[in-house]
Amino acid sequence: MIPKLLTLFRNIVLFSMIGFCANLFAQDLKQHRWENRILIVKTTYPESKQFQAQLNQIKNVASELIERKFVLYTIIEEDFTFINYKNLTLNNVGKLHGKLAKIVNNKSEFEVILIGLDGGVKLQQNNVLTKTKLFNKVDSMPMRRSEMRRKKNDE
Repeated sequence: MIPKLLTLFRNIVLFSMIGFCANLFAQDLKQHRWENRILIVKTTYPESKQFQAQLNQIKNVASELIERKFVLYTIIEEDFTFINYKNLTLNNVGKLHGKLAKIVNNKSEFEVILIGLDGGVKLQQNNVLTKTKLFNKVDSMPMRRSEMRRKKNDE
């Protein structure tokens, strides 16, 4: 299981090198405001059970993440990988700096942060966030409820 995840991340990193020059753009969290919800998963040790468990929680739910307008930042030490599930050409990697570097807790070995469409931190914790809890949290937010109502009315 771990070798498959590591292979997946290596492939993402290689694919993402195309957009490497855009890493400054990806770390500008302001560009996500009103466009994307942000999930940040940070670790100091990529083989940690918590980090691997968190990645397992979100690995097979891309359509649900797209529906909820999520992008993902995985941070290992000072390096980040940015994944835009809706537009994979924007995926990239780079060195951590700027607002993204300020928002993570450097004293913690593992951390999960949820940032809402308005740019505010909605959840910050040091244990695994299950996909059910993540989606329930987002689906209870006023903007998400509005999105769901609009989608239902369009059907």
